[in-house]
Amino acid sequence: MQKVILSNPTDFEGEIAIIEQLLMEDSLIFHLRKPDKSLKEYESFLKSISPKFYKKIVLHSHHELIKKYNLRGIHITEKIRQNMDEFVMENMVKLLRNRGLSVSFSLHTLNAIENLAFKADYVFLSPILKSISKTDYIGAFTMDELRFFFQVRKSEIPVFALGGIREENEDLLQSIGFQGYVLMGSVWEKYFQEEKQHE
Repeated sequence: MQKVILSNPTDFEGEIAIIEQLLMEDSLIFHLRKPDKSLKEYESFLKSISPKFYKKIVLHSHHELIKKYNLRGIHITEKIRQNMDEFVMENMVKLLRNRGLSVSFSLHTLNAIENLAFKADYVFLSPILKSISKTDYIGAFTMDELRFFFQVRKSEIPVFALGGIREENEDLLQSIGFQGYVLMGSVWEKYFQEEKQHE
């Protein structure tokens, strides 16, 4: 299964060193999501990561940076998708994929996967389990509902599970039908706990 790590949304001390350590894993994909950063701040953060890892990094915002750096691709959130003209998005997706760059989407319903009008390399489906980082976020689907969906679905887009996912969930997710999973809270929670122990 494909493993993706989603960055912590806010910065913390020692973060770049940890990101680079995580990126040493061969097949890992790293999604850079810093929703409160301006273009300048986002680019500065990206530049602080060694360029040797850029082909593993996917941008969640400030997609124009894809022209400037040798990155893996872009991720399109629900908000961006809803606010962009469908024709403009279709052309953008085609252009990027023709350049060999990955394009992925955040989706929140099973129907959205089946009805996605664009070719994507993969999509995130969330929330799957009770969130680790957001106490009021619970899974939106039953395991039976997900299993049935993967048995009968028409779409061939790889679907990655997001929300409350830990590495030890991999076998369960694979048995349901997911092709990958996204880690966020479970990764950064570990480093925050270690930091507290050292205080």
